[in-house]
Amino acid sequence: MALEFACERVGVTDCKHVATADSTEELLTKVAQHASDAHGVELNDTLVDYALTTVRET
Repeated sequence: MALEFACERVGVTDCKHVATADSTEELLTKVAQHASDAHGVELNDTLVDYALTTVRET
């Protein structure tokens, strides 16, 4: 089982980035790095909580 996060599912419709990982911690690390590098956004607790509601198991 892998976990998948997509920017499109949190409303960033012009970004096609998808991150996958085997654990929530690993996924959040990847998502935080992408958010910072690609969007200039530093994740706070509210954004993390919202992002986690959109994660899918693949």
